[in-house]
Amino acid sequence: MRPIVLHFAHDVAENFEIAEPLVEMGSRAAEGQEDIADVRAIFGATEHIGCDIQPGLGVDRIEDIHAMSFADNSIGTVIALETLEHVADPLRAMQEIHRVLRPGGVVAISSLMFFPIHNHPWDYWRFTPEAFDLILQPFESRLVIPVGYESLPEGIFGIGIKGPAPDLGPDKLPRIKHNHDHWGDGKPVDFGPIRMTVRELWGHTLRYSLKSAKRRLGSR
Repeated sequence: MRPIVLHFAHDVAENFEIAEPLVEMGSRAAEGQEDIADVRAIFGATEHIGCDIQPGLGVDRIEDIHAMSFADNSIGTVIALETLEHVADPLRAMQEIHRVLRPGGVVAISSLMFFPIHNHPWDYWRFTPEAFDLILQPFESRLVIPVGYESLPEGIFGIGIKGPAPDLGPDKLPRIKHNHDHWGDGKPVDFGPIRMTVRELWGHTLRYSLKSAKRRLGSR
């Protein structure tokens, strides 16, 4: 689990009411992440139910996110961290999460846009901020914050609330907001994931070097 996802978990735990039971979808620890994937201590819920499509470390209960066995309006909080890229139908999954949440319940989701393929056991999707806004539409109140390069964010973070939440804004996720606002600080060169010739590379290098020099001269 990426460090920024743990920052997101802390933001949610500290700034939202974590009603119980808390259901964690996609709770199975990925291979090599056994020591960092457990977020139970962050949320501190007495009833924290770890759910996944497969058994494994962190899984209390086998559940299919497309058709969960929980009753309507029975769950206080749902988290799905770095999970939705592995879900066959994210739209249906979020509708199902909306169904099981009680009125006023919170869902916190995170996923990726710019990241290598990583089967766990499958890897289907990458999300834009607009895609997160779309899958969160069942929720009356929602918030989406991307972090990373503007045209190709590394990660997308979202909150949905089953009911009105007039104070729901970026300040409710201070760590994520800071990462969004300051992601490019000290990194003036925009260099997307493209391939180019050596000549093209030198052209970009000269162009950005000139821009950087002009900025430094202008700041004196």
